[in-house]
Amino acid sequence: MEKIGKFSFVDTAAGHYAIAMDWSASMSQFFDLGGENWDGDPVSVAGERVVPWGKDNNLPNAVRNLLERNNLGPGILDRKTGLLYGQGPALYRTVIEGNERVQQWVDDPEIQAWLDSWDYKAFVRAALVEYTHLNGVFVRYRMGRGVRIGRPWVARLECLPSAFCRLVWPENDSRMLEDVRNVLVGDFDSFRSTTFRRFPVFDKWNPARHEAAVRYHSMRSFGRNMYAISCFYGSIPWLENANDLPRIIRHLNENMIAAAYVVHAPNLYWQEMRDQIQEMHPDWTMEQLKKEEAKLKDRLTQQIADVMAGKNNAGKFFSCVDFTDEYGHAQSWKIEPIEMNIDKYIEAQAKISRIADSSTTSGFGLSPALANIIIDGKSDSGSQMLYALKIFYGADTQIAEDIALEAINDAIRINFPEKKGVFLGLYRKVINKEDNVTAGERATNQV
Repeated sequence: MEKIGKFSFVDTAAGHYAIAMDWSASMSQFFDLGGENWDGDPVSVAGERVVPWGKDNNLPNAVRNLLERNNLGPGILDRKTGLLYGQGPALYRTVIEGNERVQQWVDDPEIQAWLDSWDYKAFVRAALVEYTHLNGVFVRYRMGRGVRIGRPWVARLECLPSAFCRLVWPENDSRMLEDVRNVLVGDFDSFRSTTFRRFPVFDKWNPARHEAAVRYHSMRSFGRNMYAISCFYGSIPWLENANDLPRIIRHLNENMIAAAYVVHAPNLYWQEMRDQIQEMHPDWTMEQLKKEEAKLKDRLTQQIADVMAGKNNAGKFFSCVDFTDEYGHAQSWKIEPIEMNIDKYIEAQAKISRIADSSTTSGFGLSPALANIIIDGKSDSGSQMLYALKIFYGADTQIAEDIALEAINDAIRINFPEKKGVFLGLYRKVINKEDNVTAGERATNQV
């Protein structure tokens, strides 16, 4: 049996069938957007109390797995990263000209030599990737030897993968980011204790305190005190539906589904089943209990499919016991046949996919004109792309730049205190309309 989204595809003696079984009342999905408070209590990892990141403390990897199966997400985020990066990082000063704040690009050999000593461009690219995916960046600060005698000097910076970092729970239980004093870094997939190491949080106002430290630079998410969440978090249900469609179509082509049924299972049935499993195996972990429950559901799906499939099953029936819960609500099993109009189903799914594409693009915070999305064979005009680009540069770049480059600019201030007002920024060339460019300098004449 293969599962795709809410569908279970079952091989029986009479052929291949699809059953959409409604487990919504009893199954816990990772991406449950019901306002969960997963960062309200600490979890224990390698002997440390850490702030969980997601309901399963694995949100970065869950986002990674979701995007890797999506046909739009990675490309849109890569485009967004490229637009933010522009022509790359450069040093500048801010000056006021004609009552306008202007970036004056400068060349400083001393600061540039320090930047080149640790491949700062690779750091900037990695920081932008982390920010566009999770609205935050974990940075490890490695200090020079002078820190041992109280002389602060940031030797290099490293952009850490978010999947390898968790905030250690504040000792005063305040649930506030500013009270976090340590960051746990390690492999949260394998949970090998030898991979975990606790780093103090970097204090930019007292940088000589530690030889190596980590700091979390992020865009604060409303209602969240610790981690930031992705700007497309609310689009995750659309992403999941869009990801399931290609696999369902491929499965339809390979097996030609003959019929489909929706099986409504009473929630109390599975609640009692869980209680029985716990009574039979009181020493089992929650993970073992979930696996056993999943096995029972798969076994029941197979049994129902075998009973309903094939001409030799004529006259057979499905029996169940109806009952009422403690609130007087009727609880019963129901099996409803669905007419499988494959062409209509695919057409409907295609329409849903187009809506999902539009919703996904909006969730990623990038105009469709810049995301290069072609709908029904139509793409946006050059003027639409140009105006979308100007709006993006005018409204959506500064915060991302401030957060992604905050660590570098703090290090410049620490290492070169005499050079106040020099920052690292991202240079983006202003693109004019072709009508405003002389004929000899137009793009068509530059190829």
